[in-house]
Amino acid sequence: MNKKIGLISYHRDPNYGTMLQAFALAYSIKKLGEDCEYLNYYEYKRPSVIKRIISKYYRLIKRLLNLRSQGEYDYFNSTEFATIKDSFDEFHKKYIPFSEHKYYYDTIGNAEDKYKFFIVGSDQTWSQEVNRIGTTINFLDFVKQKNKKRSYAPSIGSVHIDNSYLQLIVSKLHDFQFISCRERPNCEKLEQVLQKQVEYVLDPTLLLSPAEWEQFLTIPLIEGRYILAYILGTRECISKYAEHLGEIYKIPVYYILTRPEYSDKRNVLRSIGPFDFINLIKNSKFVVTDSFHGTIFSINFEKDFYCFTKRDGGIGYLDNDRIEAILQEFNLEKRLIKDEVFHELPKIDFSSIRPKVNHLRESSMQYLKKITE
Repeated sequence: MNKKIGLISYHRDPNYGTMLQAFALAYSIKKLGEDCEYLNYYEYKRPSVIKRIISKYYRLIKRLLNLRSQGEYDYFNSTEFATIKDSFDEFHKKYIPFSEHKYYYDTIGNAEDKYKFFIVGSDQTWSQEVNRIGTTINFLDFVKQKNKKRSYAPSIGSVHIDNSYLQLIVSKLHDFQFISCRERPNCEKLEQVLQKQVEYVLDPTLLLSPAEWEQFLTIPLIEGRYILAYILGTRECISKYAEHLGEIYKIPVYYILTRPEYSDKRNVLRSIGPFDFINLIKNSKFVVTDSFHGTIFSINFEKDFYCFTKRDGGIGYLDNDRIEAILQEFNLEKRLIKDEVFHELPKIDFSSIRPKVNHLRESSMQYLKKITE
């Protein structure tokens, strides 16, 4: 029996972009006639039954006493977000191919002989913030054979790479057979320091045309015109902009529940699964977002959208600039709102953008075909 292609990426996290990019990459590889699956990898071994029971009741007591969570995303363990987690879990089980065998830091080396080769990417698998700790498998350190190391659209998270991390990347990537990246500026930087070709390719979600995505969608979830607000951060100016836009066009603003800060909004959408997320973008009048994938799905479905940085600190802070990088690719920099002053933007002329999306989709698929043969 032919061996499968082993995929390394984030595929379990309850985040629409994360799960949809994982789905899209596996879907596109299978469309090319190859079989693949994500390695079911855990950085830490599962705690004992007793520790799991203690942890479960500890979280329950915290909820009952309304104690504040210490982690940034601990609110996902709350009752309010339970149905959202269920939607992601259901999607993951049904649509994401992953290995039956579980791998850990001390057993991942056993995977090399079980797979044809390995592809790492996409999402922020090469992020400076994630990989500094040195416990990830995102550089395929466990793979000894050079011809088995490949990448598809991993993101470094920012186009501002400090020198120490750049040197770390050089040491990790020198023996990759095929290298690609999701940010064009980072492709150019990596090519210069590695002295080898680094292909610029699209995020996997853009490998699927709107028609391909539509086969997984149901009827519109909301009747009539609406503005979709998909906000991952907590900058108040973003929701204010969405509400102001709604007042001008006399249409409601619907919020996908992403954080507790948005649970009290007038129109809150709960229990939204990954395909529902696409459905909401496809059928919206406008999209207001601080999300990279909220942006590229808006481009793919040719929606008028308004972008904001997710974090305070300006474009160059942490991963704020990755949205600007994709906007520059399609000459859409003006869609990035850099201040709190409301100014309406003209409709996007997609007639000039559509050919470039299609061209990059085709070239990205050609690269994917090359690395899967």
